[in-house]
Amino acid sequence: MNDEADASRFHVRLERSDGTLTFEAAADEYLLYSMIDAGIESPFICEQGWCLACAARLLQGDVDRSAALTVYPEDAEAGFVLLCSTKPCSDLVLMLDEHQTRRDMMQHRIEHNQLARAYPPGTRSRFRRGRATAQTNRHD
Repeated sequence: MNDEADASRFHVRLERSDGTLTFEAAADEYLLYSMIDAGIESPFICEQGWCLACAARLLQGDVDRSAALTVYPEDAEAGFVLLCSTKPCSDLVLMLDEHQTRRDMMQHRIEHNQLARAYPPGTRSRFRRGRATAQTNRHD
């Protein structure tokens, strides 16, 4: 593998209640879909960074959260990421408890008066759902 290819993929360690899993994530794809491609199941609903179903905690590394419909600096400060709308910028360590992490992020947003009840102004024009990059047929 050449250096350019190595720079576009990152190693992700996912700590969950059922054990620690690892997968590779492309720099130009949302973490949720890299997980799915690696055969790792995780909750998701809206695929837009809106519903918080795919909330996780970033324990180590750098990410791009800008694609989420609701992005708050306080979420980043508290270490929350939404897997459906977050791309890796480095190797990562994430923590995901599918029963607790979403509740923790919801409570965090309530405490900071950040629960959105409607789409933020202008977001419908940049509506997206699903993968960041187009999928091609893979022949492994």
